Amino acid sequence: MHVMDAVQRSASIKCSFCGSNGASIRCYKVNCDSHFHVHCGREAKGHFLADRTFICAAHEDFRSEACLDRLDALRRVYVEREENQLIAKLFQNSDAGHLILRVGSLIFYQIGQLLPEQLKSFHNNEYIYPIGYKVTRMFFSPFNINERLRYDCSICDNRSKAEFVISYEGGREIREPNASAAWSRILNAVNATREKIGSVLKLFPQQLSGEVLFGLNEGAITKMTESLPGVDQLLTYTFKHGGTPLMDLPLAVNPSGCARCEPRFRTLIKHRHRSSAAAAVSGNRASTTASDGFVRESRTRGGSHSSATDSGHRLMLHCSGYNADLLSLPPYSRWEPGQLSSSHYSQYQKMRKEWKNNVYLARSKIQGLGLYAARDIEMNSMIIEYKGEVIRSEVGEIREKRYEAQNRGVYMFRIDSERLIDATMAGGLARYINHSCDPNCTTKILNAGPTPDDKKIIIIANRPISAGEELTYDYQFDIEDTADKLACLCGAPNCQKWMN
Repeated sequence: MHVMDAVQRSASIKCSFCGSNGASIRCYKVNCDSHFHVHCGREAKGHFLADRTFICAAHEDFRSEACLDRLDALRRVYVEREENQLIAKLFQNSDAGHLILRVGSLIFYQIGQLLPEQLKSFHNNEYIYPIGYKVTRMFFSPFNINERLRYDCSICDNRSKAEFVISYEGGREIREPNASAAWSRILNAVNATREKIGSVLKLFPQQLSGEVLFGLNEGAITKMTESLPGVDQLLTYTFKHGGTPLMDLPLAVNPSGCARCEPRFRTLIKHRHRSSAAAAVSGNRASTTASDGFVRESRTRGGSHSSATDSGHRLMLHCSGYNADLLSLPPYSRWEPGQLSSSHYSQYQKMRKEWKNNVYLARSKIQGLGLYAARDIEMNSMIIEYKGEVIRSEVGEIREKRYEAQNRGVYMFRIDSERLIDATMAGGLARYINHSCDPNCTTKILNAGPTPDDKKIIIIANRPISAGEELTYDYQFDIEDTADKLACLCGAPNCQKWMN
């Protein structure tokens, strides 16, 4: 039962008894268009049946033994809401005039942001401290035990370190390098005032954490902090919601309001790009480079053609051994090194640009989170790349034991016998694709460079996939002993019951 949908649907429906809007109960008899509020249905002598239907007083053909005398709920009833969607609306200010986040005595205003150079200094293993974070905490007054004051809490940047600021009555302000130190001054003052009276409950300041009073432990707030750009690359932070962004946050706000005033600030996190191969020094080396198809063109400002389009430059490239396919590339194009054919290269580049339009993350019917097709996908189409950190197998075994000790999900994909991709701490959405014994996807390893580290793992559709269908592929685990068996929950007709 979708309660919120029912409330929205009934907002414009008039009650047949009182004439007011909001009637959510409809008579289940055919051709009867009567709607009622719950209490109006009782007053109108309607009948509530055990099968959760309602019959108005105008009908008498029903079983009287199925009628309910009382509407008491005999079990606990919960109304589940799309919490992530509501939090995203609040954060993006799309419904700022209608929504407000309040958790007990905490009122949330602004989540703030973290620039890439601030990520390492503004977190610990339990909390993330975004710059510009603002909340209000209603707490006991240090002056009068019968009053509560409004404490405005915020986090600022002070010489590349987090500074916790608390402002309250009379323009008083506290600034400390950590949250507990800032709140301890208030807690001690409140405790001293309460001890003077002696007739009130004792306060234990040492049991209260500054981060808790700042609200940094609240589930709704941690969902937003863990969705900030770049947070998924933090290695020492313990994620509380799986380590992947749960919502799309708006663009980062430039501190000065003008990007040209901040040439040294970098608001886009980029992975390190491996340097290109060294220039050819002999005829044999030149022929090898030509067969690999390696050329990189640089973009130029102002002109309509790059330097590679100059006839003299093209002649030089031709004499160096570059084939006609490479020389025919349009301006600003880029050919990756390795064994990629022209067709695979074009598909790969298209997939890199459009993969966000191909998939979306949602709750899986198989297990946990899953990746779904956002549109109809044709057979043999490249869908998404399995991204992560390329490591050796020995390092992967060490990390796997560490992740299991930390109760983390392990997201690793083997490239070959020596290397694998670790997407547990820093990876893309492809790591959430679940296993199935009847998969609709397969994987393909493409050689995108001259070194083994340049291999790419691509998820490809092995049949036409409809929009909204969950993406799956066969994990192809090795057969393990009985003690290490992993149950398969795919539910396919040919399910093998075990993944290994």
